[in-house]
Amino acid sequence: MTLWAVFAAMALGASAALAAPLLVRRAPPRPRAAHDLEIYRDQLLEVARARDGGLIPESEAEAAEAEIGRRLLAAEDALRGGEAAPPAARRPGLALVLGLAVPALAAAVYGSLGAPGLPAGPAAERAAATADDLPALAARLAARLEAGPGDPRGWRLLGRVLSGLERFDESARAYGRAAALLPGDAGLRALRGEALAAADGGRVTEAARRAFADALARDAGEPRARFYLGLAALQAGDRQAALARWRALAADSGPDSPWLPALRRRIDALAGAAPPQAGPDASDVAAAALLSAEDRAAMIRSMVEGLARRLEEDPDDAEGWARLARSYRVLGEADEARGALARLARLRPGDTDVLLAYARSLAEGGPDGARAAELEAVIGRILALDPGNRAALRIAGEAAGRQAVPAE
Repeated sequence: MTLWAVFAAMALGASAALAAPLLVRRAPPRPRAAHDLEIYRDQLLEVARARDGGLIPESEAEAAEAEIGRRLLAAEDALRGGEAAPPAARRPGLALVLGLAVPALAAAVYGSLGAPGLPAGPAAERAAATADDLPALAARLAARLEAGPGDPRGWRLLGRVLSGLERFDESARAYGRAAALLPGDAGLRALRGEALAAADGGRVTEAARRAFADALARDAGEPRARFYLGLAALQAGDRQAALARWRALAADSGPDSPWLPALRRRIDALAGAAPPQAGPDASDVAAAALLSAEDRAAMIRSMVEGLARRLEEDPDDAEGWARLARSYRVLGEADEARGALARLARLRPGDTDVLLAYARSLAEGGPDGARAAELEAVIGRILALDPGNRAALRIAGEAAGRQAVPAE
């Protein structure tokens, strides 16, 4: 009975809200779409604050921003295509009909169809539907921003959507447009650097390094830039500099910082790994610059083979397998890179980034029977960890599409 009393109060409140405007003459109402635009823009700001403050995971923030962006575009279309509503006139008769009919109709419909204990639909299905809309959302948002390029929040949203689609070069350009409109925003510059690094397979290029340095010039504590500059030091062979940067970042991070657990794992792995064959040091890089192209290739090959031999003796070095996979990919040896990623995935079965990298390498090989079965298993593990993972759903869909194409 308590539940029905609440429903009755809600129905009466709704009836009063519907009838009240009919009893007074009011000025022409503001278009609904204009009100919606303000709400969606405020929601984008709230999502950005929650993500930057570590209150929600990155994947949930991206999905939320994509969905809000889609609604924002729809509201803009409605505002451009709509007409001003006429002034509201007094209609007491209609108010009385609504006041009586709405509760009666609601009770009748709910009595036959309602089920208050019915659970909500699964979030994974909503996330998958959102993922299907992302390319169209990106295209519409890009067109709107090109027509009116002075919206930094729009450029930032576009950067996140494109990053979710793994179109990292375009994402970096979108973040660059947003950064140009907000000269003091360090986070946008760090996001641009991250996209530039992702576009090069995770390698911190000189352009990415400049973006991170630019971010730190505006905010010396910017965590994303500090992490990637540590990674750049590691990729250049300077293990001690990488450790120093990451340990300083860990010391400055709050206990609830979302990046802290992964950062500590990297520090532990790097501090515990054997230094001699971790990668080229500064002298190796200087020496390589003096070699011919053939000798330089031979030197790189020698270092990669040395790393592979060390990992056979120390197979639990996850960071080493990650470096070996990247090295093989740079050398264009897809099968060897896939094998290194398989070893890494066994060491880090709960790391969705590692599993996604392995899944991509399996998908690149085409619809081979054994590889297809392994890809299906890896995708299953990713979705068990993160049911709404858009990248995993995309890889699975593309692989299924390739398998459905008959051989010529």
